[in-house]
Amino acid sequence: MQIHRSPGFTKEEVQDDLKAFERRITRAVRYLEPKSYRWKFLLIISVLFVLFTGYGFITNLQIDSNFSILSALYENKVFALALIFLALLILTGAHNRADTSAIILSRNRLVLHEYNLSCNEKGKLIIKPKVM
Repeated sequence: MQIHRSPGFTKEEVQDDLKAFERRITRAVRYLEPKSYRWKFLLIISVLFVLFTGYGFITNLQIDSNFSILSALYENKVFALALIFLALLILTGAHNRADTSAIILSRNRLVLHEYNLSCNEKGKLIIKPKVM
């Protein structure tokens, strides 16, 4: 049994493939954007909370001969909890989840560059002129 392959694709087939690929990229970006906004919001709120409680921590700090950072954190439990929460967010990869769509688009751009293509921040394909 022999498989016959055509030597090339028609212009319509290439256009259909490009349109399907573009739809897939834009669908992925649209799906990931709301989730990334939630993670960005959570990170911004937690950083601001650490900054404001950290300011209170520093202004109430009394350094003397019996100073211990653990006792100072124990006295300022809100700052300690905010700091632990921010550390947990970073350790679990929330900063990567906040930029998931940007990561996917940058990886697609690397592959598309070989074919004189690129894509914008929404996933729409950009056809570049051939470099001679």
